[in-house]
Amino acid sequence: MANRARQLHAIYLTSGSHDADKWAHLLKEYASLSSLREAALVYARNLPRRTHHQRLLPVLLKAAAAEASRAAHGLGRSLHAEALKSSFSGDLLVGTTLVSMYCKCGALEDARRAFDETPDRNVVTCNALLAGYAAAGDMDAALALFDGMPSWTSVTWATLIRGFAEKGDMAGARRWFDATPPGMRNVVTWTVVVQGYVAAGDMETAREVFDRMPVRNAFVWSSMVTGYFKAGDTEAAQEVFDRIPRRNLVNWNALIAGYAQIGCSEKALQAFHSMMEERIKPDEFTMASVLSACAQFGSLEQGKKVHDFINRKHIRKNHFVMNGLIDMYAKCGDLAYARGIFDSMRWKNTECWNTMISALASHGRSEEALQLFFIMERSEQKPNVITLLAVLGACTHGGFVDEGLRVFNNLEAYDIEAGVELYGCLVDLLGRTGKVKEAYEIVKNIPEEPNEVIWGSLLGACRVHGDAEMSRLVSDDIRRLHSRRPSSNDAEYIMLSNIMAASERWEQAEQLRRKMARHGIEKTPGCSSLELGIPESQVYGDSRQ
Repeated sequence: MANRARQLHAIYLTSGSHDADKWAHLLKEYASLSSLREAALVYARNLPRRTHHQRLLPVLLKAAAAEASRAAHGLGRSLHAEALKSSFSGDLLVGTTLVSMYCKCGALEDARRAFDETPDRNVVTCNALLAGYAAAGDMDAALALFDGMPSWTSVTWATLIRGFAEKGDMAGARRWFDATPPGMRNVVTWTVVVQGYVAAGDMETAREVFDRMPVRNAFVWSSMVTGYFKAGDTEAAQEVFDRIPRRNLVNWNALIAGYAQIGCSEKALQAFHSMMEERIKPDEFTMASVLSACAQFGSLEQGKKVHDFINRKHIRKNHFVMNGLIDMYAKCGDLAYARGIFDSMRWKNTECWNTMISALASHGRSEEALQLFFIMERSEQKPNVITLLAVLGACTHGGFVDEGLRVFNNLEAYDIEAGVELYGCLVDLLGRTGKVKEAYEIVKNIPEEPNEVIWGSLLGACRVHGDAEMSRLVSDDIRRLHSRRPSSNDAEYIMLSNIMAASERWEQAEQLRRKMARHGIEKTPGCSSLELGIPESQVYGDSRQ
């Protein structure tokens, strides 16, 4: 597609085309490829007629809004200046698109300024600014704008309700939903309310509103399916899915992803097989979920067949799919192939880096994981908490204390706040290398209360390195922690038992388990999965026919 856009560009320049529609098409081609820079250069340097700019300016602004990055915001401001210089800013379409672009880039002050500069504002312009305030959670400004609008549309009401819902204020969302005039309460308005309750985890109320809907769209069905999966109610998720009158790709993706995300790999693959039987063509989101299911199975053979299916069906290899392939090959034991896919990617997002670093660390290749992290530091992508957990884990298992301390002490540069998980990694790193006193000082100064894993790893380090004095101090702290809480609380028994187990004090852990049994306290048993030999047809459906 990139070559096609460049070829069109060359043809238009060579022929001296004055067709504004053709140039608009070219801008859209570049924008669809996320080639915002090329689109801007076409606009700035190569348009044959200045009169085209007014027609094409909204096209480029929409492209900037779709990217919604810092670079896009900078381009938007330049285009805004161009509009002012060319007296285009008073144009209704240009002004409305400027407001929308600034809002999507999170620049609400610039959006308001563009809004005020547009003289003949209409309800679409107002809705664009209202959406910006709602997305930012500034519902006071949203309500002030709403009250001053000369008229409202169904989009206005849905946008206002969505703002309250996304802020987590479902009481406010429901109040405005109930106030919506009957003629403005359409399927989108109903869907926004249902989605709000789903996001809040209130499936009971979500179901109540859902059942009252006069008309349902594909999105609200999928929202209910996803909500029940997140609530752990797989039967209700499947029941809702089975009621969908005409299932489309969005609905199937919700079902397959739901099963994959909760670890029901077999059911995820069975759902994929059923989808193929209904002649629904999968997309990249489908295949990302299927790859996740294969990774959970740990079957390299099945994973390779899915990879082959993706190639033969020309599924778009976006970052979800590429990340899924890396994860699948790594978890199925072919780390070299996973690394080959990773290295072949021209642009990698943070999740791709995390997957590869975590894969190397989990396979005991700590030095490689650390070296890859150093490469990531020099890239455009900033590490997040998941990255650092993987890196500190690699440092722990590889004995790289100095490197681990450097990473931890550099959190501010990564714009990451240390939480209990990162502190836990640091304590484990120091404890395993014999720096028990330093680890103890960190535990005593953690802003949050240390969890059982941290206490267990510290106690275990004391035992391994034979530090009786530190072992006594840590044990006293654990006893004080336990004494502050009711002994009848099953979570506390489990916590203490886990601490003993983590520190490899098996006898004390067993004593606590027996005490739990005497008091009738039960722990939810863990479980693990194994490959059940899913038939090839359940992975591919009719793909080879």
